[in-house]
Amino acid sequence: MKKSIISALMVCSVTLTSAALPMAAVADDYDTKIEQQNEIINGLKTQESEAATKLAAIESDMLTTATKIDELTAKRKKLKTEITKLYGEISDLNVRIQKREVQMRNQARDVQVSGTSTSYLDVIINSDSISDAISRVQGITTLVNANNDLLEQQTSDKEDVEKKTKTVESQISVLETSAKELNEKQASLNTLKIEQEIAKNELEAQRSTEENKKSEYVEQKAAAQKKLKEEQAKQAKQAEAQRKAEAEAAKKLAEAQAANPGLARTNIVEENGTTTEAPTIPVSEKTSENTGGSSIGTGKVSEAKKRAAQIALNAVGQTNPTGWGQSGECIVAVQNWLNAAGIRFTPGGPHSGYTQSGAVQVSWSDVQVGDVVQYENALSPDAWLDGVHTVLVVGVNGSSVQIVESNNPAGSGYVSTTTGWTPSPYAANFRAVVWRFPG
Repeated sequence: MKKSIISALMVCSVTLTSAALPMAAVADDYDTKIEQQNEIINGLKTQESEAATKLAAIESDMLTTATKIDELTAKRKKLKTEITKLYGEISDLNVRIQKREVQMRNQARDVQVSGTSTSYLDVIINSDSISDAISRVQGITTLVNANNDLLEQQTSDKEDVEKKTKTVESQISVLETSAKELNEKQASLNTLKIEQEIAKNELEAQRSTEENKKSEYVEQKAAAQKKLKEEQAKQAKQAEAQRKAEAEAAKKLAEAQAANPGLARTNIVEENGTTTEAPTIPVSEKTSENTGGSSIGTGKVSEAKKRAAQIALNAVGQTNPTGWGQSGECIVAVQNWLNAAGIRFTPGGPHSGYTQSGAVQVSWSDVQVGDVVQYENALSPDAWLDGVHTVLVVGVNGSSVQIVESNNPAGSGYVSTTTGWTPSPYAANFRAVVWRFPG
């Protein structure tokens, strides 16, 4: 059995992706931020590793220098002992030299006292005998040789003292130079170590800060994901409510069609999924020859108002949001259709909105395409009371008028059209006012 449904039932349902996609994008944005933090943290870890390697090299160099300083200290201690011993030897040499000088002076005096300072020839001549001469010559020779030996020893000891003194001075100078260089190097290494430790600590602190940022992003991502799930659940609930609203709207539409056979059936969706459009009554400002009744709206209609009528007819079957200022409300829909065609209809009250837009009242007997019929309260024309309603005239065929309206029944938000329509306010103290806009 072939079935068809009216497109007015195809209410725009709330889809989960409408809000879920932006929220999912937020979660993806946090993924990007977390990945960026990982890159920053890994870079800082690499720098920390390099800083640690440099620090280890400095500490190794410091250890080597400290070992050299210890070796130099031990050598200095040993040399100090040697120097002390050497100074003792030098002191002994100086004592021997002084004693030897005294001895040499005494011997020289003895020779002068005994008269041995004369020549060997005088000794021989003045000798009593040959044996006496030989004895005297031997004595002189022994004394001279002894003096020569003392002189040689004295010279050797003085040279030894001078040599050992120079050796001590040289070793002391080398030790002092080495000690100075090592101490300077140790001080430089201490400075480098402090600087490297500061750099390493700064890198660690920076990494800790970046890791805290990453933790915040992870928490924010988790919160966004939680919110996303909550929003999806909320939207699923809204979608279910919307589905029920669609079913209720379909029921109301069926009831309205049953009560009003003139309600247009446009955009029919067949069972196989294809869509066909039922013919609508053309917009015309001419009087039909077959109406059999009096003609109304015989004046010329502008192209702008024809466009507005066609725009309204094209909207038949749509369902739009309702509520204050929403496009599904009756007066807002009419404002949108006229404005889209270039006819100014500014927001305002049920009465003042028209006068502010330059519209004038005309009688129903002169109604034309593009005119707006407004139900307003006779006691309070500009008040938004229950019973206010707005329709747009889209066709005049003899005495038959076709209108397009939105949100009837109230709360449905769908757009429908009716032929053979006449004004009939459905609330007490309400009246129908026909407004004509310039343009």
